Amino acid sequence: MEETTGPIGPLDSFLDFSIDTERLLLRPCRMEDADALTNLMTPEISRWVAVWPTPLSQQDTESILRNNIEAMQQGAVFAAVVLAKDSSDIIGWCKLDIAGDCAELGYWIGEEYQRQGFAMELLQGAIDFAFNQLGAMSVRAGAQVANTASLALLAKIGMTRDGVEAVWAPAREQFEDCEFWSLKASDKGLSRG
Repeated sequence: MEETTGPIGPLDSFLDFSIDTERLLLRPCRMEDADALTNLMTPEISRWVAVWPTPLSQQDTESILRNNIEAMQQGAVFAAVVLAKDSSDIIGWCKLDIAGDCAELGYWIGEEYQRQGFAMELLQGAIDFAFNQLGAMSVRAGAQVANTASLALLAKIGMTRDGVEAVWAPAREQFEDCEFWSLKASDKGLSRG
């Protein structure tokens, strides 16, 4: 396995990291987060995300968490629950898949917490983390071609459209067209050498 490095040195595990923004804390997921995540997942959210099915059983959530915790221990992903600082409630999910010098970002926010700027804030925090802590050269994110809200958000944070790719969505057991966007470290004025 290729070792992931950043300004902080070799990253063997992401279990001790967190992302802190003005209103949010993104901390590594734990098995005890299963209840909150299961309760947040609705058909309206699930239709836009590849991995999280609906109905979502406790067993499904535990499997997703277990797989992500194992991947974090290997330094392959940073998988986090999104907590609102004012209440300490889990309000969503964020994941950075690490592949070489690129981090691929995925996220969702629970329905009752949407349209409050949380998605924008978590994206900005996750992108800063990828560039400044992981030393990523680029960050990539995608959304289904019909998910106009997410696509507009990717454009708003300064990402550039790369194109459409077919992505396997295990939640629905089918390939789905997703539009991918990216941001390079140099776009943020960061140099890598």
